[in-house]
Amino acid sequence: MEQSAEGFAEQAWGKVVGDRRLTRRAVKLGACMVRNPEASLPRQVKDASALEGAYRLLNNTWVTLEKLLAPSYAQTRAAAEKREVVLWVNDLTELDYTFHKRVEGLGPIGDGRGRGLLMHTTIAVGPGDRDVLGLGQVKIFLREPTPVPKPKWTRSMEGRVWEMAAEEIGSAPEGVTWVEVSDAGSNFFPYWATCRAHNKHFLIRVAQNRWVREQEEDVAHKLIDYARWLPAVAGSEHTISIPARKNQAARLAEVQMAWAGVQVASSSQASPAERALPAFSAWVLRVWEPNPPKGVEGLEWILLSSLPVTNLAEAYERTQWYSCRWICEDFHQCLKTGCQIERSQLDERTDLEALLGFAAPIALRLLQMRQAAREHSLVPASTVVDPLMVEVLAQRLQVSEKTMTMHEFWRLVARLGGFLGRKGDLDPGWRTVWWGWRYLSDLTDGARLILNIRT
Repeated sequence: MEQSAEGFAEQAWGKVVGDRRLTRRAVKLGACMVRNPEASLPRQVKDASALEGAYRLLNNTWVTLEKLLAPSYAQTRAAAEKREVVLWVNDLTELDYTFHKRVEGLGPIGDGRGRGLLMHTTIAVGPGDRDVLGLGQVKIFLREPTPVPKPKWTRSMEGRVWEMAAEEIGSAPEGVTWVEVSDAGSNFFPYWATCRAHNKHFLIRVAQNRWVREQEEDVAHKLIDYARWLPAVAGSEHTISIPARKNQAARLAEVQMAWAGVQVASSSQASPAERALPAFSAWVLRVWEPNPPKGVEGLEWILLSSLPVTNLAEAYERTQWYSCRWICEDFHQCLKTGCQIERSQLDERTDLEALLGFAAPIALRLLQMRQAAREHSLVPASTVVDPLMVEVLAQRLQVSEKTMTMHEFWRLVARLGGFLGRKGDLDPGWRTVWWGWRYLSDLTDGARLILNIRT
């Protein structure tokens, strides 16, 4: 966050393996996008010849999503290897291009009437302070129509993408705990087995009422039914902060917990290859809200983890770790709202994927700043963000940069974008933050230019 647009672009795309000339163009285009991430390509490059060069770059078969993000992946893994515990949080989202009739290579989304792409994202997070370490994997694919008749033992890409991403991230180094954290869409035994085969753990939300056995007794149970039958553990009551969602404001949920050890194996209806995978021990943890507010659906998480849950401390820790999965949802929101990735006018799927190779690191950069503002709110802003940017913001709004914390910096940036910041207002949304960030970036670039001229 302390880097200029050029410095960030060099770090993000300067080590892309391949043609040096195209790499230099990628760095130059990336810097333009960093300065004005919400704008269209013509507004980002501001020059007819540069725009033509940008289109040629995105159309080049050498410029792929994987190549553009490879430096980011390498930096993330290097950072993850230095931590004692790392959460690899996963999520799926849809990129909607229904409005853009000319785009080729899209597939069905939503109820099947929309057109777009599916994106699976993995982000590395340090659980203690919720530091966003970087991108672990981004995969783009299409929803496949179910063939009729349905072949036996087949799974679509939407089901296989979880284990594919876990495979590509690789194995955890010795002495380091890596945990794959994912939601109800990841209920696939091969995914869990892939995590264990790569010396990683998993923490997932259960969606299927599959058969399991107790660890202590050879008794079979339906997993969801069994979790709901377990009595609440005394002293397990605590509060979970639930972020705002569509048609639901942010709120606090008073929850309680119950847990038990189980033995998990592949289904008897699975393919021969899946049935050959070994069974293993896991722990089911139910977290639920017994008395939700009137008119609000109560929170219930039924979690399954290869990590032990044998006491209150471990149960609370697993609950906190699962809540980190919302960071991945924030990233997708940042990508769509801040980088406006769904408003692109590019007309080929390959071009859109290349554009995502630029937009994803930019969106992650702002997400890292937002997390720093939340989790390290009292840290001086100048130790996290470019000190010149802090000074420019202070001068523009007539406040002191010496005492400005990350929390204050975040809200002041949002003020530049139209956030009122009244007493009692919640944290600003992505749109006002992006508008303010873009304006502040322009002011800082101008200040840096004047300083360079004077020196």
